[in-house]
Amino acid sequence: MRRRLRLLTHWLSQPSASLRQQVARGAIWLAAGDCATALLGLVKLTVIARLLTPEHFGLFGIALLLSGWLDFVTELGFRDALIQRQGDVAPYMDTVWTAQLIRGTAVAALVLACSPLVAWYYANPDVALGMQLIAVDPLLRSLTNPATIYLRKRLDLMRDVRWRLIGPSAGLVSGIVLALVLRNAWALFLSLLIATTAQVIASYAIYPYRPRLSFDRSRARDLIAFGQRLFWLRLIGALNWYVDGVVVSKMLGLAAVAHYQMAVRLASLPGTIIGAPFHGVLFPTFAKLQTLRHRREALAQALAITLCLTLPIAVCLTLLSPFVVDLLLGPAWESMAGPLRVLSWLAVTQPLGHVLNAFFMATGRVELDVRVATMRALILVTAIYPVLLAFGIIGVAWVAMVAALFAMFYQLVLAAGSLHTRPLSLLRCLHGGILASVPLLLAWPFAHTASMPSAIAVSTLSGGLSIVIAVSMAWRVFATHRLEFTK
Repeated sequence: MRRRLRLLTHWLSQPSASLRQQVARGAIWLAAGDCATALLGLVKLTVIARLLTPEHFGLFGIALLLSGWLDFVTELGFRDALIQRQGDVAPYMDTVWTAQLIRGTAVAALVLACSPLVAWYYANPDVALGMQLIAVDPLLRSLTNPATIYLRKRLDLMRDVRWRLIGPSAGLVSGIVLALVLRNAWALFLSLLIATTAQVIASYAIYPYRPRLSFDRSRARDLIAFGQRLFWLRLIGALNWYVDGVVVSKMLGLAAVAHYQMAVRLASLPGTIIGAPFHGVLFPTFAKLQTLRHRREALAQALAITLCLTLPIAVCLTLLSPFVVDLLLGPAWESMAGPLRVLSWLAVTQPLGHVLNAFFMATGRVELDVRVATMRALILVTAIYPVLLAFGIIGVAWVAMVAALFAMFYQLVLAAGSLHTRPLSLLRCLHGGILASVPLLLAWPFAHTASMPSAIAVSTLSGGLSIVIAVSMAWRVFATHRLEFTK
């Protein structure tokens, strides 16, 4: 066992000329880093949820809505443009840093200017103060070292993970301490700013580059040409991510929006742990693959691995949502079990969406994702208000879930069309995810009726067995696939 661990450690830390091995190593590092980030955030939520009330989280969520929307829509896309670009990107660094500083300042100013209006809309003066604190966050993040893009571009993902873990670690410690001391929503706001500050400092410690204020218009135009193709995707995507929170927060109040947003966050954890690292490693990988056959086989393989890992998570959240909520957050959050059960299949749709989005971006077909986002936004905007009036927060969850499922299938159809193949040919290894879900299905009747200690033991055992099966099946798909990634 020790020998295998040493071999694994050596393999993970050594460079490789093989793109296939770089992809495997990069995916493992990104998955480990994003998993650690998600776990740090989950521990923070688990502790603070027992120290603060849902109303405190609701205030924090409302203050984040406008800031998050502006930050999402105004994203320049320079990092993605530099990842896709071949050759030396060093001449672009100062322009990128200057542009992101200008953007961060503009977003902060807009959030500050809108804070009184948003506070009036919600009839809550605390919202204005919360937004004034939140406005500092985009300004701080704009100071991040742009040269960290080299770590992702060169698939040096071990170092990329190291600096990205600093912020969540600082946020965990500061969040718990502040919640113990303050016992109010301001602990959430201040811990966010502390985490961002630590992350910015870490970006300069991990890569020895010191940017300066310099703006080259020709280089900026060159990068903006790529970002313009992503603008409509972000603008429409902002509706998909924020319209439900805006409607719920206005119609149902602070506690309801906290329950809904927390359900979305828990259901979206697999998107962070699995989908985000896959996107990070597959975007540059797809960009390097030149033939249609290699892209088709690589996408099918990535989707198969994703399904192996995510199907059992969705089954777990569907069957055990009341147990998961009580275990993680406590009895004050029990009313979010219903929305979490409905939204549980985001655990599948979001990671698959990350993989397909990486493919569209790498192949220059961002307009296909715009069409997908438009369809999803139309479903949300037209249905969410009447369904909320009729069925409340559960109705909103159903609308969001149906929109996500339709978008995923449409995304798959468009990807298959661009590769001249059938959609079902891209979906392989469903049996792996189904097999990994069997222990959870068998454990559900007992966990549903047993006492809490027994339910915890059975759920932990079945969950661990499902993880082993899912990882084994995913590795089998990767290791036995005939395709060798080629440059």
